[in-house]
Parts: sequence; structure tokens; C-alpha cells
Amino acid sequence: MGGVVLYLLTLALESISVLVRFALVAGLTSLVFGREVGIAAGIIAGLYPPLYSLAALAGLPRGHLLTRLQVGGRPLTPWEQARLDAALARPRACGVPIPRHIFAVDREGLNAFVSGRTLYVYRELFAHEGLAGVLAHELGHHNSLDGRISGAIFGLTLPGGFLLTYGLLSVLQWVAYGAFMLLLGLFVIVFLLMGMNVWGFLRRIFGVSVGLTRMAIIFAVGGVGTALLGSLWRGYFVQREFAADAYAARLGYADSLIRFFEHEVLSDVSIPWYTQPSHPPATRRIAALEQLAQQYPPARASRIPPPPPASRRPRLAARPAPAPPWLLPATVAAGLLAALLLTAALLLGDRQTATGAGAPPAGPTPTLGVWREP
Repeated sequence: MGGVVLYLLTLALESISVLVRFALVAGLTSLVFGREVGIAAGIIAGLYPPLYSLAALAGLPRGHLLTRLQVGGRPLTPWEQARLDAALARPRACGVPIPRHIFAVDREGLNAFVSGRTLYVYRELFAHEGLAGVLAHELGHHNSLDGRISGAIFGLTLPGGFLLTYGLLSVLQWVAYGAFMLLLGLFVIVFLLMGMNVWGFLRRIFGVSVGLTRMAIIFAVGGVGTALLGSLWRGYFVQREFAADAYAARLGYADSLIRFFEHEVLSDVSIPWYTQPSHPPATRRIAALEQLAQQYPPARASRIPPPPPASRRPRLAARPAPAPPWLLPATVAAGLLAALLLTAALLLGDRQTATGAGAPPAGPTPTLGVWREP
């Protein structure tokens, strides 16, 4: 219930983004297509994110197509399906609801997550002994509002809003830096005459201007509520992780999760515009699970099919190594040098042909056949 209250508070703060988007889209569209079209476009741009967010909270987009496209979710292979069925045999026998949509993700790491009502499992996790415990943990998220609330707060931001924001901020930072350097000379003279700290003053102005620009962009693309209430959302998701661990422990997977957390960690839940970790430390999770393990008997191990031969396993796409910083300048320089050499060779060839020095010798040649006097 606390998550719903926090979401409603976030949705109320999101009205700022709705008004800003309406004003921007309606104003710009009206200049080209007229006032009526501008108002209609502004209403759509302003209200689409909160309406989609409410639909995600209600669980309507069960497949969560946007998330699947973003992470590259794919259907399970027969072996992965067999591993999944074996790992979920006990929860099914206990009558635990299982996600209708389950996809594999070809990314490195041992991770799984619920988005909306859809479960995503990383490929490497299927071959790990902790698969059953991690899936039991994710069932705790699935059979609560966690997945839907997570999808709802992300739905408050326009699709592609994060990429647009970071791109604009990168450009604006360089523009601000250029203006900063142009004005630096003038400020140095004025502030030295006044005996003030030039660098500290300008650095504060630069930081404040970038921060204000960032908030202005967030107002336009959405996510004002999560940006302002990020610490509260972090506290909420930390408690939900403990609740999901307890859910898995009640199913008998406390020992499995303890062994998993001794060597591995699950990825944090991303909170829009908030960079602090949203998962509790592994030591605290293990301590809580050890207490729960004394209350609930461990699950009987299910027969899980062995992994297929390495030749049959789908392979992760190799990540290209990052290019060294000198590669681009060197490539440009080599291209320019090759172009100059080619131009010089063509000019020299034309000159030799004009003077007759370039005529092929008499007799057969490999490429020109037999040359005859004209």
C-alpha cells in the first residue's frame, strides 16, 4: 500500500511535466499547423505518459513490449524451457501464480527481473545452480505490485526521454563550456580588480546552470516526481527486496538464495533520474535469510536437465573492444595521406602520358595485350 501512496504522490508532482510538455508541443506545433492542431498535439504529448503509466500500474500491457525491445528479450529455447519448468515445479505445486510471459535475455551476468507482469531471465542464469532460488525471489515481485509499480514510474517518461536528455545535456555542457571560456578573460579582469575568487564563483555558476538545464529537460520529457522523490523510492525498493527474499524463503529457497548471494548479486532496480543503489547489501540479505531458513523447511531439489553441449548453446554476441582514442585521428590522417598519394600518382601519370613516356613497351604484356605503333 505504501508503494501506491508514493506513486500517487509522484503522479501529482508529474503534473508539472504535463503542463510543460503541453506548452512546448502546443506552442511549436501551432506555429506550423495552426492553433487547433497545436492544442490537440499538446494534449496528447502532455497526457500520454501519465495515462500509459496508469495502464502499466493496472497491469494492462502484460507483455511489456517496450521493455522487451529495450533489453532484447527472446523466446526460450527447448533446453531453457526445460530448466525453467524444473525450477518452477515446486512453486507450481504450491499453487503460486507463474508469469504468463517469460523471455530470455542474451546479456552477460546472472540476473532476472520482472517488468509489469513479464519475467526476464538472463541466459547465463539458466545454467546456474541458483536458478530456482532467484526465480522464487522474482515470483515475490511478480505476485505483488512491484513489477507494475516499476513499469508505472518508468511510463511517466516519454519513450527515448533518457537518451534525449543525456544527449542534450552533453551538447549543452560543451556550449556552456565554450561560453565560459569566452567570458573568462573579462571576468578575470573584473574580479581581480574586485579581489574576488574568480574560479570558485564561475564554477558555482556553471554547476547551477547545468543543474537547472537538467531539471528543465526532465520537466519536458517526464520523471519530475521520481527525480524529486528518488530517496523515498530507493527506501521502498530496498524493503521490497527483503519482502521478495522472504517470499522465496517461505517457498523453501532460503538456502539457495544464501548460496547465491555469497558469490553473486542481482542488478539494482533502476529509478528514473536517480543513481543510488536500490538493492540492500548482500550481507544484510544473507542475515535475514538465515533467520528465515530456520522457520521454513528447504525445498526438495527437482531434477533439472543438464546443460546442452557447448556447440548447441546460444552464444552471447561478442562485445567489440573500445576503440583507442588515437584511432579516429590516425584513420583520418591515413585517409588524407592516401588521397594525396593517389592524386599525385594520377597527375604524374597524366604528365607522363602527355610526353609519351608512358607508352607501353612493344610485345605482349600480361594486361594490355600487344601494343602497336599508332
